[in-house]
Amino acid sequence: MKISREECRDQFLKINQNLYAEYASIEKSYLMTEINKARWIDGDPNLSKALFLAHGYMGSPHEMLFLAEPFIKAGWTIVAFLIPGHGASSKIANAFDKTRWRQEIQKQLTLVLESFDEVKAVGFSTGGLLLHDFIIRQTNLNLLPVSLKSLHLISPYFVQRLGNFFSSLDPLLEKCFNNISVDLAYTLSRFPDLRVMTIDQQSYNQDIPLSAAREVKALGLQVYGEQGPKEKFKLPIQLFLSENDWTVNTEASKMVIYRDIEKEKVELIWYAGKEPHHLMVKAVSAVAEDLQKRIYSYCCPVSQRQ
Repeated sequence: MKISREECRDQFLKINQNLYAEYASIEKSYLMTEINKARWIDGDPNLSKALFLAHGYMGSPHEMLFLAEPFIKAGWTIVAFLIPGHGASSKIANAFDKTRWRQEIQKQLTLVLESFDEVKAVGFSTGGLLLHDFIIRQTNLNLLPVSLKSLHLISPYFVQRLGNFFSSLDPLLEKCFNNISVDLAYTLSRFPDLRVMTIDQQSYNQDIPLSAAREVKALGLQVYGEQGPKEKFKLPIQLFLSENDWTVNTEASKMVIYRDIEKEKVELIWYAGKEPHHLMVKAVSAVAEDLQKRIYSYCCPVSQRQ
């Protein structure tokens, strides 16, 4: 049943206001900043198109907004999802698990899909994992809405790259500390995919929430180990991967995508060389603008632009 855009926006904002109240109950001294909150940016009221954005582990909706810039100019409504626990402190992040993440993306993306005629969804890393997981579950139940027109996955996480910083974290360390300073971790490890968090400190947790990392890993392995949908889904997909991604096992990502999606529906964009995990962040990625243009051109071919 279709709901009005106004009702969709009000429900989306209410869901997230309730989430911020949960944050306050977990850590009363923590003040949620506007920059890290979920975002709803109204578009042209006569254009029933929405871009749904899902950020990555330790990030916030703000890290995805560069990708939204051309869509905003074109009159699309922008809906930037906040993974529960994120955009706050490590104590808050560690209080939420993969079950809650799945419940919230199910609720909030379904809300958007029921309100707009055309929805494109973009997910980075953990956000890409959550979107892919959502698609599999809807496909298996024959509930995938026709309003979802394409999926755009940037460095989607399913299996971690062996030998990276996070794979070496001892579970005992999680029990003792359950967070590590980003600055300290980067100084000690020089792990390249932490660099963006030292540059743009507003958009990322400044302590690494280890329980939340364990939940990401568990969900990734769960999706990776599944048999896939009963029938490969036909949703058009853009898959962006980088040779120099130190977080994600890119071969595992390709395996999952081709296992679950008809091959001819997948456009693989492979960046060779020094491009990092955070391909869409201009501060660390030389291909951020190229990636932005590719997603926009895919979603809005020249023939369809006003």
